[in-house]
Amino acid sequence: MSAEIMVRMHQIHKHFNGMEVLKGIDLEVKKGEVLAIIGPSGSGKSTLLRCLNHLETIDQGSIEVAGEFFAVESQNGQSEYAAATKARKIQGHMGMVFQQFNLFPHMTVMDNLIEAPIQVKKQKKEEILPLAEFLLQSVGLSDKRDAYPARLSGGQQQRVAIARALAMQPDIMLFDEPTSALDPELTGEVLKTMRQLAENKMTMLVVTHEMNFARDVANRVMFMADGSVIEEGIPLEIFGHPQQERTQSFLRNML
Repeated sequence: MSAEIMVRMHQIHKHFNGMEVLKGIDLEVKKGEVLAIIGPSGSGKSTLLRCLNHLETIDQGSIEVAGEFFAVESQNGQSEYAAATKARKIQGHMGMVFQQFNLFPHMTVMDNLIEAPIQVKKQKKEEILPLAEFLLQSVGLSDKRDAYPARLSGGQQQRVAIARALAMQPDIMLFDEPTSALDPELTGEVLKTMRQLAENKMTMLVVTHEMNFARDVANRVMFMADGSVIEEGIPLEIFGHPQQERTQSFLRNML
């Protein structure tokens, strides 16, 4: 029996101001799999993730998450999203971590973690606190529970952002260049947290410029350029024997 498909995107097209930025993207991610999406800036990587989480709407194509259709292509060729209630349920399967940490500056670390479960999932504070404590411990920040974001380093803030996304208990984690705003010495602590998630078989889609992470942690690597998937495969193939000149050129500059 094949592993459960957690994310399926089929023939995704997206335009901004008349310019096509996603040109018929197909991807599938199985339960427990880590997909690293690499490529030059402006290739459509972040837009693809934002379309998956409905921060952007697609023009054509279909999106399936955890076995449910999030967007389908209608007979006129345009994509239509699930009704609001179903859409919220499907979005609940996904947690997202951005380049910027987006923490609430007026709330402590702990309050940042418990806010969404209380407001969105209507959980009681005492119900969510044990999970929040566990998540802070797992990202190495138990001692910062009462600190405010401004008192944390960028790496610590990003680890809090990861814990906050996990507090909603998603099945799938989306990372949009989570280390790009960090100094090199702080990048390692965030990648360590992400490696732990991968070891625990969290399904992950990671847009990243960290080639070592993509090579060592991902199950599959997808190389995008100019709104298209140029090449994809296991890390050994992509990094060891890239078939396409565009991939070869990109990796020569990155490695």
